[in-house]
Amino acid sequence: MVQFGETIPQSFQPLFFAELGISTAIIGLVYNIRNIEQSVLRLVAGSLSDVFGRKKLIMIGLILVSSVPFIYAISMDTWLPMVAMIVSGIGLSLFFPPSEAYASSLYPPERVGEAMGQYHMSWAISAVIGPSVGGFLALWYPSYRYIFVVAGLISMAAVFLFAFLTRGDHENGSGGDVGMATKKLFSDFPATMKRLFKKKPVVVGSAAVFAHAFCHWGVPTFVPIFAMKLGYNEAVIGLALTANALMIALSLPVVGRISDKVGRFAPIAVGLLVSVAVFAMMPSVNAEWMFIGLMALLGICAVLEFPISQAVMMESLPIADRGSATGVWGMMMSLGGTLGVFAMSAIVAFAPIEWIFYFAAAFSLVAGLVLVAMKGYFKP
Repeated sequence: MVQFGETIPQSFQPLFFAELGISTAIIGLVYNIRNIEQSVLRLVAGSLSDVFGRKKLIMIGLILVSSVPFIYAISMDTWLPMVAMIVSGIGLSLFFPPSEAYASSLYPPERVGEAMGQYHMSWAISAVIGPSVGGFLALWYPSYRYIFVVAGLISMAAVFLFAFLTRGDHENGSGGDVGMATKKLFSDFPATMKRLFKKKPVVVGSAAVFAHAFCHWGVPTFVPIFAMKLGYNEAVIGLALTANALMIALSLPVVGRISDKVGRFAPIAVGLLVSVAVFAMMPSVNAEWMFIGLMALLGICAVLEFPISQAVMMESLPIADRGSATGVWGMMMSLGGTLGVFAMSAIVAFAPIEWIFYFAAAFSLVAGLVLVAMKGYFKP
């Protein structure tokens, strides 16, 4: 539900920012406020969840994320969207690592790929309908602000659902004083990172998710602006984003099981190398069906990359370290997305927006070749 509410504005949120007077290049920087936060906070949240248990952090994250659409609804200038991005970054950081660690703990190590596939499918299903709902609502409502209110109410439902469905769950954390535990976390941080990155699967999993996020995180930021330049309305943009999310939702459980059988290397390498062709073709879009089709292919490529890279790391570590592992994975994903959006923002400041897709294609190609060279790192 929280992902459903968050994805409703996807088809028009960059356009809303443009209405407030924010340029295309600066829009990318606004999105990066959230990305930068997640680069640091996801790692901290993942480790803290191992200490305090996951439920408290998940609940706080849900409350923060569900408040974000209401902040957009009252925004009249460039400042409140920045505040909303700050709140969103904190909320997502507190929610995702603990919930990912919880999901992985429900399955034995040999089925962790299936666990991550099932987990990510849960939010992908809601993300399938969110952009289309928002796109069609934009055709009917006189202002985007009303749709932000609808999105906020839907996201808030997640808070009550989580509280109700987990009311009998027991925390797995060790408890203790928050201040002392946090201090210990940071004092032990170098040793923890050294221990984790001694394992080659952690290194290659981090590299894979970094490469994925570097290229794919710019999609919801710049694709709506690119599509509007082509003359497509919010409904078409919403359908394209829905096609992307639909292929993610349909592929997640299948790809997870396949990777459990054939290994993690092949899906990740295929996903990166196919992304090269898809990104390179995007500037040549000349019909709505082609735009929607390419976005669907990007969804499949995403599934071949990000959940499998997480499984690579999870299966190589004991359960006690998986909270920290999800934090590392999330940090590398957020870092990749942050740097990718920074690079794309710089490109659109000096060149046509089509060039960001050529850039993503070139980076995907280099990343794919690097991971092929690191094939031996995928073995636990």
